[in-house]
Amino acid sequence: MEYKTFKSEAIVIREEDFAEQDKFFTVFAREYGKMGVLAKSVRKIDAKLRAGLQLLNYVSLEFVRGKNFNIATDAIVKDEFLKSKSSPSRFRDSLYICNILDNLIKGEEADERTWKLLLESLRDLEAHSNRFIFIHYFEWNLVSALGFKPELYFCLGCQERIKKGRFFFSIKDGGIFCGDCLKKKNLSRKKMLSLDKIPGTQEISKDAIKTLRLITEQNKEVLERLKIHPPLLKELKDLSKSFLSYIAEQ
Repeated sequence: MEYKTFKSEAIVIREEDFAEQDKFFTVFAREYGKMGVLAKSVRKIDAKLRAGLQLLNYVSLEFVRGKNFNIATDAIVKDEFLKSKSSPSRFRDSLYICNILDNLIKGEEADERTWKLLLESLRDLEAHSNRFIFIHYFEWNLVSALGFKPELYFCLGCQERIKKGRFFFSIKDGGIFCGDCLKKKNLSRKKMLSLDKIPGTQEISKDAIKTLRLITEQNKEVLERLKIHPPLLKELKDLSKSFLSYIAEQ
């Protein structure tokens, strides 16, 4: 029986051993989105697909749709991201954004915006020393592409523009409340809490708000020159972790 061959550019985001000589790869394909492909006998030293199907590789992929799995038939390397692979920290960071994508994307569906973001971010992590800002760039632009773009300019309660005072990011609501509006929300609770103890909210600094605006506006020209001090870096890391965890549960 002759099978139809499908082709797409793809990036390998995960791999796992399968059977005795095979491997199962998760790729994000430009034409099909996240999908799994089985590479038969790829663990043999002289396997045809061995060089092409490796973690992080950007390839021109050919596959057929079998009864139970997509079966890889060819993978021509377009970019191996060798600089990232030769650096443990860059390699770790690149795998991290691939894992985020794997966790947040549920099914097989083409998404050109996400494809470009993934490829662009892997190249940024390879090219720049200020890698942490580009990790956050990927995180927040991915959730925006998935329909969770945060409101960073106006209070979700009073709709006033964010200017002065204390502000709090609501993980569930995906945006910022001013202190006055959060107090009003707090009044409706059975048990009053201090504003920084309310579950699902995190006080957010003006610098964090400005940085996230630059990220979601994709202002790379400024981001490339940005110097982020450790306290702000920790704040962004904690906020990103909380927001991504919430979205992954939806």
